[in-house]
Amino acid sequence: MTLKEKRTEWKARYEAWKQSGESVVDWCQHQEIKIHQMYYWIRQFESNSGSKQTPVAAQWFTVQVDEEAPPSGQGSVLLHFGTITVEVPPGANMDLLSDVVHVLKNQC
Repeated sequence: MTLKEKRTEWKARYEAWKQSGESVVDWCQHQEIKIHQMYYWIRQFESNSGSKQTPVAAQWFTVQVDEEAPPSGQGSVLLHFGTITVEVPPGANMDLLSDVVHVLKNQC
């Protein structure tokens, strides 16, 4: 069984448990599933920091960027992607930033 198949199987189990309304222990006993395995997968699916989460469709939004020089004293913007932080200084190359964000969304 591939990792993707295993993840799909456990995702189905996770969803079934969530919909059952039972405690993890009761549900696992009825399904004859080891409790520690279920807790492992619950952590995987509910963790926001997992880097191998099932990909979700990208959601894009429009940002209007004026070509004027930034006002003096304007600070940087920090973008957070899980455990990664990207600092975007005033006047940054927006094409490069777009490429970096795209790579991070696909890797994180």
